[in-house]
Amino acid sequence: MGKKEAEVFHKQAMSFLGQGEVQRAVEFFDKAINLDEDFFPAWNNKGIALLELKKYEQALDCFEQVIRINPLDRMVWYNKGYTLFMLKKYDESVTALENFLYTYSKDDDDFYKYASYLQANGFYYLKKYDEAVEILRGLLVKDENFGEAHELLDQITKNQE
Repeated sequence: MGKKEAEVFHKQAMSFLGQGEVQRAVEFFDKAINLDEDFFPAWNNKGIALLELKKYEQALDCFEQVIRINPLDRMVWYNKGYTLFMLKKYDESVTALENFLYTYSKDDDDFYKYASYLQANGFYYLKKYDEAVEILRGLLVKDENFGEAHELLDQITKNQE
């Protein structure tokens, strides 16, 4: 047993995940990982499944494994930043999201937009309002209809009054 079998379990896990059977998907991701502990797609997708189950600490462990195996994977930094945000570890979240934004070149897509928004939100919770405002204004230049960015900017303005 090895990489091929791990890929089969991973494919089954993704199928379960697509059907909304998240816990079953986690079990199959584990089977894949047990066969190939360096199979980072299984680690990453297990982390995503655990996010759906709101098991943030376990999800974070999975994303840390992806970084250990493949530190150049860009999307894992988004996943890690989001997870840290959900854990209210805002300093670490902002840093992880910065790693994502620095390496992710598509500044006009939704991942970039929401990573920037999450980072601004992290700065907001850290009371680093100037950094948050700068990011939000940049987002609103690109998408003036970005409602969440408008709301956060309004909240910051109220807090500074």
